[in-house]
Amino acid sequence: MTIKRIIYRLVFLILTILIIPLVPIAIIFLGISNPEYVIYGTLNLDVSHRASVWEIYTTFLRHIILFDFGTSTASGQLVIIEIGSALGESAKSIIPALCFSYGVGTFIGVFIIKSQRVENLWKKSAFVFYVPMIVFSYVFLYLLDLMGIDFLSSIKYLFTSLILSIYPIYVVSKSFSRTIFETTRSDFFSFHQSCGFNKKQIWKKFCKKFVFIDYLSFFENLVIYMFGFIFFVETPFGIHGIGYKFVFAIQRFDYPVIIGFCIFSIILLSAIGIVIETIKPTLDPRAISE
Repeated sequence: MTIKRIIYRLVFLILTILIIPLVPIAIIFLGISNPEYVIYGTLNLDVSHRASVWEIYTTFLRHIILFDFGTSTASGQLVIIEIGSALGESAKSIIPALCFSYGVGTFIGVFIIKSQRVENLWKKSAFVFYVPMIVFSYVFLYLLDLMGIDFLSSIKYLFTSLILSIYPIYVVSKSFSRTIFETTRSDFFSFHQSCGFNKKQIWKKFCKKFVFIDYLSFFENLVIYMFGFIFFVETPFGIHGIGYKFVFAIQRFDYPVIIGFCIFSIILLSAIGIVIETIKPTLDPRAISE
């Protein structure tokens, strides 16, 4: 079944790449923008002659395969360079945020298991994790201003990482405590206890991987969450990352950058999903027969 899921992801990726070249064609023939603007920027085609639909489609498809997304009609830079610089800026926030999410979430999860008081307090404070991210961004900016710290310094990446990880910390802590709770009360755990193993030995030899499997299962969702909402932390903090540049491109009708970011995001997330589907069976043989 794992192989089927990988095939489905690959088929989805291929179909998406085949469909995306239709976007500039639709933009042109629906009258959203003039042909020269779209063709020159997105495809780098010679605009001195009228290009046919097939020529536009095949040219753009070839460029996608070669990772040539054209030139930004606003900045004049190659789209692949725009994507690379934006990804580098966003990575400074997303990678630490993922580390915070798993590290702090696991730490809190341990306390939830050990203390009923902590668990009750955590449940009562759950509403905090549903506060819009943009609110946290401006609260943190206000705190930086009170402390006299210039938000343009490198410390802004630390704060954006903290903001991005707020809700994922809740997800990880809840998942960790649930996994521990369900595993320790399972027949599997009871069977090994009856065989003479103590709890520490059971976790070390048999159950520790269950936590990693659980963490791996929603890693892709956490990445999608951070990519989807990163605009709300990059804009207030003045970070020219993926979220900021993508929304800015939409505002300027910069079609090459918009299409380039869409293609790159689909390829990146598909690659992450395929890697996860490949790793899962090595940790959990049950995933093969799911």
